[in-house]
Amino acid sequence: MAEKLTIAVLGAGNGAHMAAAETSLMGHAVRLWDFAQFDSVMKPVRDAGGIKVDVKIDHYAGGKGQHFAPIALVTTDIKAAVDGADVVMPVMPAQYHERLLADLAPHLKGGQILLLNPGGVGGALVAKRALDAAGVKGVKLAQPSDLLYGGRISGSGAANVTGKKKSAGLGVFPATDGKDVLARLAAIYPEYRLATNVIEAGMGGPGMAVHPLPMLMNAVNIEKNGPYTCDGYDITPAVASVIEAMDAERCAVLQALGLKAVPAKDILTAFYGATGKDFYETVHNVPLYKNQKTPADFQDRYVTEEVPTQLFPSAELGRVLGVPTPVFDATITLCGAANRTDYRASGWSLAKLGLQGLDRDGLKTYLETGRR
Repeated sequence: MAEKLTIAVLGAGNGAHMAAAETSLMGHAVRLWDFAQFDSVMKPVRDAGGIKVDVKIDHYAGGKGQHFAPIALVTTDIKAAVDGADVVMPVMPAQYHERLLADLAPHLKGGQILLLNPGGVGGALVAKRALDAAGVKGVKLAQPSDLLYGGRISGSGAANVTGKKKSAGLGVFPATDGKDVLARLAAIYPEYRLATNVIEAGMGGPGMAVHPLPMLMNAVNIEKNGPYTCDGYDITPAVASVIEAMDAERCAVLQALGLKAVPAKDILTAFYGATGKDFYETVHNVPLYKNQKTPADFQDRYVTEEVPTQLFPSAELGRVLGVPTPVFDATITLCGAANRTDYRASGWSLAKLGLQGLDRDGLKTYLETGRR
């Protein structure tokens, strides 16, 4: 290994366990932090000195098999977790980023990489505003198009790893820092490829296609029988048609900004190697989507995270760019009604992203240079 990094993984959920374990197995010094309310989840890791992973795939450090990944520090002290870390990597649902950043920002230092893994649509921009408010300069901001891992915590201080994406776009803010940040992160995630900017990366994952709409259109079955086992998120041809309509809106927003717009079908091929003649066939050919459990109810992150931090900012960008987004808008409204929550009020508005008042050219300049 060319360089040993110190990595602070912030969060103690499924993705955080898998990210902390793999980066440790690569030989890096890894710390694990979460809010004090989740200390009971971290206690088994602290007591054991690490995380046990049962890996079902070859594409993970150490390959298939059972491994023990040492964790150097397990703490609820955020200053101790991030002090001197090369990479600070929040791995938690994006609706908690604002709370996290309020605590985290004052403890970051110039030269560190803050890798929001994942970061929703514009999480790096939310982080930029928090850092500015704390008077912190020189932190490198990055977010991939999606979390690479598939799997779940399987017990106290243990996780099953069932999948890992073959590639993912990496957005950096400002985009002029992109090549430097990509090179530094290659030590842990060679799967990353450089996206044009953080919006292209944030709108470049499959989550907003395969999560909220299938939840909404299978609401009766989920509320009566969830969690139940299904394939391909229980997407039927009709559901797939609606997803394709929303995906066309997503692509139109990206194209209006002059960004690369990859259809959801092709994203699944790039991430998982699955192919098919259309989205419906492709989503049912993704191995990771076989025999999966649906969420138990509508409080799942598929709705509570992805609607306010992915669908809503995407629709907001469409509004500024003159791109109609009726399927986005309907999904936001109906998911909010189902959960009796105003996701437009709580979600990532253009103001929260620091993009208010910018037209198309202003958006492109700010995302590229960090200057308005």
